[in-house]
Amino acid sequence: MTNTDKPLCPVRPVPYVMDEDQARLLALLIEGYADDLPQIRERTPLASITALLYAVHAHQTQRVFACDPRWRETLGITEVPEDRADDVATALALLQVARDDLEGLEGALLLAARTASTRTGKALLTFRQIAAALGVESEQAAQGRYRRKVGTPNAASSGVDGTP
Repeated sequence: MTNTDKPLCPVRPVPYVMDEDQARLLALLIEGYADDLPQIRERTPLASITALLYAVHAHQTQRVFACDPRWRETLGITEVPEDRADDVATALALLQVARDDLEGLEGALLLAARTASTRTGKALLTFRQIAAALGVESEQAAQGRYRRKVGTPNAASSGVDGTP
């Protein structure tokens, strides 16, 4: 029998949460590129879309909890945030822009990964390393992703190591 006196456990507001390794890697990148971030935000307004989508999501999550009297009482919420339906519709419309931006960024990073290193002359990353970074099961899967995002590897982009 369900106890209706207490609020149900809330749905996790974010469907994906970083694990410790990903959080550590993010912190390393933030530290390494901290000086570049303000310039990137100025030059690339698309970089801010994801943060804005999260802001809309956070506001709507607060609204959902505030609308439930059990959560309002449990959390001590006194005001219900406004609906902002237009913001939700706008955020949904911008999802495709964010997806397209990430698609282009993935292709650019894959190309950079297979470009020859200035130190060694070999590809910056092997397909084995790319597969591990992307979380795909094999080098072949990483090569397929590369082909779809960048194009067919040629001698210039395949690196000196001979890996296509």
